[in-house]
Amino acid sequence: MSSSVEQAFISPRYLAGPGNPAWVTVPLHEAAGWSHGHDPLMPQVILSSPDQKTLLRLEPTPDKPWWRLTHSGGSDRPSWYASFSARTPVELIAAVTDTLTDPGFNARAASDPNEPLLRAGWGRAKEGGLASPDGIVRVERFNYSGSAHWSIETALSQDPELQVWQARFGASVPACLVVAFTRALSDPGPLRRSSEQRPALGRSRITLRWQEWPAEQVGYALRERVDFLSSRHAGTRPPPPSARPPMPRRRTR
Repeated sequence: MSSSVEQAFISPRYLAGPGNPAWVTVPLHEAAGWSHGHDPLMPQVILSSPDQKTLLRLEPTPDKPWWRLTHSGGSDRPSWYASFSARTPVELIAAVTDTLTDPGFNARAASDPNEPLLRAGWGRAKEGGLASPDGIVRVERFNYSGSAHWSIETALSQDPELQVWQARFGASVPACLVVAFTRALSDPGPLRRSSEQRPALGRSRITLRWQEWPAEQVGYALRERVDFLSSRHAGTRPPPPSARPPMPRRRTR
């Protein structure tokens, strides 16, 4: 009989905690061909896109965003940036990087980042922008001299010490990347975490459900993700569901 491990399914997903950074960095390197040039003795990760125009930096710097994605546009396209603080769930960041590395990225039509939020029942916030139904997250578009910046604030109260995480998208960031983020942000599905990854903030505001999963399947999740994203670049279809590990035994408490 195979061994199993307990996994926590946490909702709302924006309070699930950061998760494993490898969910973002490993697929960028293995599936999208981004190179790494960081010093393994330094507490940072730097990944560069194959054309060297886009850079992802993950650096545990106090009081600054841990994640920063920058793009040098050149003469034909504008430069842009996106940043995410330490507790931003990696699945939300991965939604952005997965969209960015999609072979059909440049052909994506522009759309409104507010649409996924409105469809999910988010309403107008008193301070401006849209707020999640529980009032914890606020998404706002600011205009500075005609340039629109997106700000996402997740906070348990107005006390700065209870701010959970923040994300920023610069004025020239492609709208489809912001849409990918807001779609992942407003997805009602829970995020999975190990017992060590449970969030430190907002535990009284989350719904947590435990399930026992086969240890092999838990370990295979990242590999399956890399294989799926690699299939996009190879022009092949992902493996059928029947080829994937069996569903877990359900156990809640």
